[in-house]
Amino acid sequence: MSHPFRRPDHVRRLWRTGAALGAVAAAASLALAPAITGAPALAGAATPNLSGVTINFADQFKEYQTIFAATGALDGAPYKVSYSEFVGGPPIIAAETGGSVDLGDMAETPTIFAQAAGDPVKVVAATQGSNPKASPFGILVPKGSPITKVSELRGKSIAVQEGTVEQYVLIQILKKAGIPYSSVSIDNLAVTAASTAVAAGKVDAAVISQPLIALDEEAGTATQLVSAAGYAPTYGYLTASQAALDNPAKAAAIADFINRFYKAEAVLRKNPTLAAETYVKTYGITLAAAKAAVASIQEVGTPITPAIIKYQQTEANTFLQLGLIPAKLNVAKVFDLPYNKVIATKAGLTP
Repeated sequence: MSHPFRRPDHVRRLWRTGAALGAVAAAASLALAPAITGAPALAGAATPNLSGVTINFADQFKEYQTIFAATGALDGAPYKVSYSEFVGGPPIIAAETGGSVDLGDMAETPTIFAQAAGDPVKVVAATQGSNPKASPFGILVPKGSPITKVSELRGKSIAVQEGTVEQYVLIQILKKAGIPYSSVSIDNLAVTAASTAVAAGKVDAAVISQPLIALDEEAGTATQLVSAAGYAPTYGYLTASQAALDNPAKAAAIADFINRFYKAEAVLRKNPTLAAETYVKTYGITLAAAKAAVASIQEVGTPITPAIIKYQQTEANTFLQLGLIPAKLNVAKVFDLPYNKVIATKAGLTP
């Protein structure tokens, strides 16, 4: 289903941000054993006591907390969840590295820069877009702009948050139009600031995501020049700090949280009206705009597959070629595959 709250990375990702992460129905809870080298043990070991555990979750645009409030999927959880708000994946990575956040939601790109910087975080769960004709990302221009084609962006100023999926989307769109990335002037702005800048005409264009696209179009301040559909697939990641994964009780609680999220997404997938109405409550837009935003992306829960790792490697290589990361990465190392396998198996996800 459409995931109305996909964060820029991110905002991963609107209902992944998105960016309705359509997910298969999953067990409401997980009985996971202690973490061993970052991965929960399989059947046979005792389940940790989760009653004193708090998951510190980095949310974007109140995506997850709204989803859980709408569906009640966290009701009865034996642990607590403490939410904090972020805009984009890079600051979430920083918070995970600093120890104030255990788990966060984002698109794939921030994890490339995190790995390049040696940050101790791991990708533990993923979703992927199921509709290649839809995307929560796009390039907006001010209302009434003379720019009507992507080819006219050469030499123009474009607001985009560096280190995010929006930046990679921009690279791919420019590449297809035959415009070198170095031929545009980049204003490194967080997605919310980029939205404000393009609406005010302070930049020629901006790469942003839902729900900001819907908000700007509804306000009549900006027009979408091009959607990212067809230029880049949509992936949503949940990343965890290595410190959280090394804590057996916290690792088990995170695994349970992820599966409850899948259950919540299954509820919303079956009820698109509930998703749109929830979107209205969160962002204060009309139901019509909410339905359009919700329809902009459809994602499903997925194990971390070789295809996902291959795509991540291609993306990392692109950033290397542009001189945006210092050395070639082996991106497989940023994924906690044993941990993800347990989560995917318990959730009934198949490659």
